[in-house]
Order: sequence, then C-alpha cells, then structure tokens
Amino acid sequence: MAHISNPEKKRLLFVSTKSVWGGAQKYIIDLIDYLPRDRFDIMLAAGGSGPLRTKAMERGIPFYEIGDLERNVNPLKDILAFFRLIKLFRRLKPDVIHLNSSKVSALGALAGRIAGIPTIVSSTHGWPFMEERSRWQKKTLKLLVKIGALFQDSIICVSDFDYAMGLHERIAPAHKLIRVHNGIDVKKHVFLDRQKARDVLIAKAGLHIKPSFVVGTIAEYTKNKGLVYLLEAAAHISKVDAHAVFFLIGWGEEKQFLEDEIMHRHITSNVFLIDYLPEAFTYLKALDIFVLPSIKEGFAYTLLEASLAEVPIITTRVGGNPEIVEHMKTGILVNPRSPEEIINAVSHLLRDSNDRKSFGIEARQKVIRDFSIQSMVTLTAGVYERGRTV
Repeated sequence: MAHISNPEKKRLLFVSTKSVWGGAQKYIIDLIDYLPRDRFDIMLAAGGSGPLRTKAMERGIPFYEIGDLERNVNPLKDILAFFRLIKLFRRLKPDVIHLNSSKVSALGALAGRIAGIPTIVSSTHGWPFMEERSRWQKKTLKLLVKIGALFQDSIICVSDFDYAMGLHERIAPAHKLIRVHNGIDVKKHVFLDRQKARDVLIAKAGLHIKPSFVVGTIAEYTKNKGLVYLLEAAAHISKVDAHAVFFLIGWGEEKQFLEDEIMHRHITSNVFLIDYLPEAFTYLKALDIFVLPSIKEGFAYTLLEASLAEVPIITTRVGGNPEIVEHMKTGILVNPRSPEEIINAVSHLLRDSNDRKSFGIEARQKVIRDFSIQSMVTLTAGVYERGRTV
C-alpha cells in the first residue's frame, strides 16, 4: 500500500543500499530526526531489513524493503533491483529522492529519471574509486559514478576532500557538487562516566585483569577502516605492556578475518572484538585513546563523537579526517597503512598527559563550533528545495 502524504509538503524518499547501521545510515536518521516535518513528508527504502529499518519504524517513518539490492556486484540482482526501484518510485511518487551509497546512487538516479522523479539528490560518503581496489575496478567505478551523476540534480559532498576530488576527477559540473559537512547534536550525545563505561566493556570482553590503559575504536569491520594496521600496532604495544587492552567495537563482513589476525598475532589476551553494541558512542569515555586507522573515509561520525567525549584521537590523513582532527592540536594525524606511526602516536599520548587533556578539550570545542546538526540540516533542506539543475 502506497504511503499517503500531505500535498502541502515535499514528499522526500531516502534510499540506502543496505539497512545496516553505519555512517551513511546514521546520516539518514539524523536528517529524518531534524528535518522540519511541516515542510517534508519523509519515507525510507533500503536493501534488507536490518537496524536501519528498526530505526525508521521507531520514528514512525514508512520503510520499504528493496529486494535484490545489496552492496556486492551481482549483475542479475542489480538488474532486478533496478526495476524494483523504478516500480517503487512510480508507486510512491516522491518529489525528491535522496540516494546514499555508491551503488544505489547510480541505479537509483537512472531509475528516478525513468520514473519521472522531479528532484534527484545523492550524497557521497567517500568516493568508491578511492577504495583499495585494482586499477580496472577503480576505472569502472569512476565511470559508473560519472554516469550516475548525469541523472542527479545535486551531489552532496560531506567533506572538502570529496568536493575537491569530485572537481578534480570531473565527476560532475561544479554547480552539481555541494559541500555539506556532517553535523552532530551535542544534546543527543550523553556519555557514560569513565568507570561505568569501562566496566561494561571489560565484562563484555570477559577480562579478569585491570588494564593499564585502553585503546579503542568504533568502526565497521571492513577493509576501508584499516583495522588490520591497528592490530599490527597492538601486537607490538602488548609486548611492551602485557596489560594494554584494545577494544574494537563494531560489526561487519571482515569479522572472521580480524579474529584470525588476532589469533595469528597471539594477542587474544589484549585485543577484543565487541559486536553490535547498541549506542556504542556512549562508552567512549572508557578509552584512554581513540584510533581510527582508515585507508578510505568520508566524514567519520565516530571522530565527531570521540571529540565530543574529549577522548584524544589518532587517525589517518585520508578523506575528511584532517578536517575534523587538527594535527597536534585536537589529535594526531598519521599516514594510512602505517602501524609504526600508530605505535609512535600511542606512545606519545601515553607519555604526555597534558596533550591527552588539551587535545580532548580542543576537539570538543572545534566540533561544537564547526559541525552543528542545525547547519547540516539547513543546508541539506536547501538542496532539496532548489530542485532540478541544468
């Protein structure tokens, strides 16, 4: 049954490739939570029926599951998903579709044009051709992104890096590319106190010792997050301090690979994977140091959250990370794929309590000043309302 909307509002349909809970999905839910309901009648569609569906239903947002839509390339399923998208768009008749993730941005844009959707918007959370892939795969992805851009009216780049890369690679004309940083609501982020948060993580890990210090991250278990380099650093650090503990809080397809690496490196007493921890950000104060070792990134919510929690950050110089973390002012930037630099950065922060404290304070102030949810929502609503571009 089609959703019946108020004719005075713009009918807005968000579309995501996956119904998981990652950065792109958090981005969608934040927009749903803060877009003015007197101007937008909101719906949501995605492949699968995971956490994103649950979040939508909790908010009373109609959710439509798109069969055969998944992240991996599968020509038969992709064709079926494409026709399902056309059918869905024709049935719901949205004024605006907002596409999130590379696959649905390409399939959905063409399907939207065929279905006669007035305004088609996409968001890039990091260009897919920047991922660690073979040369021909990168060229193919770049071509698909450019083809999708032909049918999109506006492309929201969540970082200055993505915007500059979009111009450099001639993904679309400059008037289609719009910079809108992810924003965060300070009031929505309430953290558990340090000891309580740490007790929960220790219990979930089954630890029976008191850690000398705790390093952690919150990330999807994918190659893009570079977690294997954090494990390599952890292996070295745990030899120096047997009571150092590393918590990798997350989910994803690389879980078995990470477990195998932990076993292979003989760090099962020091490194722990903690799966599907609801509202994981609330436990951030348990950490002495937060590390995000990404090799490809869009604009990481977890860096914004760690900044709000005043946890000193180590992260890589990729994507939008340097726009959040200022080197030796609000955290430490390292090169991607460099466990040696992670080791040195961790060692520095453990030695220098003044930097740990000052980085945390400065990071929180920067995020509050520069990355508000209000700015993100206002700018994004403006993109929806400007409509078709020539």
